Amino acid sequence: MKEILIIGGGAAGIAAALSAADTGQAHVTILEGLDRVGKKLLATGNGRCNLTNTYVAPEHYRTRRPDRLTMLLRRMTPEVPVDFFRRLGLYCTAGDGGRVYPYCRQASMVVDVLRQALDRSGVTAVCGARVTSLTFEKERFCARTEQGAVYHAAAAVLTAGGKAAPAQGTAGYGYPLAAAFGHKTGKLYPCLVPLRCRSAALRSLKGIRVQCAVRLLEHGAPVAADQGELQLTDYGISGIPAMQLSCCLGVLKQPETAEVSIDFFPGWTVQNLLDLLHRRAAEFPAEPLETAFLGLLHKRIMYALLKDCAIGPLSRPAGSMTKEEQARFAALLKDWRLPVTGTLPWEHAQTTGGGIGLEEIGDDFMSLYRPGLYFAGEILDAAGLCGGYNLHWAWCSGIAAGRAAALGGSPWKGEDLS
Repeated sequence: MKEILIIGGGAAGIAAALSAADTGQAHVTILEGLDRVGKKLLATGNGRCNLTNTYVAPEHYRTRRPDRLTMLLRRMTPEVPVDFFRRLGLYCTAGDGGRVYPYCRQASMVVDVLRQALDRSGVTAVCGARVTSLTFEKERFCARTEQGAVYHAAAAVLTAGGKAAPAQGTAGYGYPLAAAFGHKTGKLYPCLVPLRCRSAALRSLKGIRVQCAVRLLEHGAPVAADQGELQLTDYGISGIPAMQLSCCLGVLKQPETAEVSIDFFPGWTVQNLLDLLHRRAAEFPAEPLETAFLGLLHKRIMYALLKDCAIGPLSRPAGSMTKEEQARFAALLKDWRLPVTGTLPWEHAQTTGGGIGLEEIGDDFMSLYRPGLYFAGEILDAAGLCGGYNLHWAWCSGIAAGRAAALGGSPWKGEDLS
């Protein structure tokens, strides 16, 4: 039996272990730094574990090599992880936006099913064993842990994760292990993380949630956009739209010029808003600005924007607004810009941008520098957006790498892994 080491017991590592063991050609050992495998999965999808998405496509990922990602994803259909879990006894169902969840909507159930499958497959899981060095000696890989234990194998799959959510055991320790074999890591940056923005107005808007469209701009030019519920905070913006845009922030050439543009009325034109403001001011000319436009937007946002475009005081009669002031207010409702100063730290991120380049691995996820060494999951340069795309990448790359490590050849069967 071929000995295989899986370094990291997260989603990709477990998928790799089960895939390798399922061939019947390998004895598999997982080396996991935490006290149990799969712990990070418990926090995914707000505890419901968004396993994959029926709309998996290259545009839902950020990478330095989209051409390589496109080639790899071509074989990673949504049916791959769904079939994988069905064989393990976990049934899934698709919801809004193509998001696929376990039918029970419990991340804990996913972890239970995976752990039970590891037991059934005879996989050895060694927990509390963080690997500090990985070498290739006498035609075998040699992994050493913090505790001084040494493990040998004919093949190794590096699934140690990235740097996001270090409390879950992913502190980036896999990158030095890969670097020992000549692999280079791109600039690492937190993804799916709230954005820090500079604006005095934000202090008064803390905690407000609003449906809107948001764009990320560089030098005033749009880079990315999203739409949905945005949460305003005292430090910047959060919510899914902000987190989606964070995946692009780390690859901007001049991040110091970055801004977010918030459109509070994405279904309206500026002229629509201007007509409405003119009509409301004409209907209630004697009412103060504070009350004349109630019902259009959260009143604290409205007050902040009026102040931001130098229209006030709030006690001023609405009928006194000039056409130029109405135009400024309408324009701001469609394009409120906030300079972006960065993101919250790694503790708040859900995944890692950057990582080991996809051009450094083959279609079987094996290192092009060290035969027998494979990669899967977040350690690679493929950061997915919200919606199950990161777990999809973890499952599929893990399945491919594990099977290839066991069989010593291509993991692909036709156009997918099923």
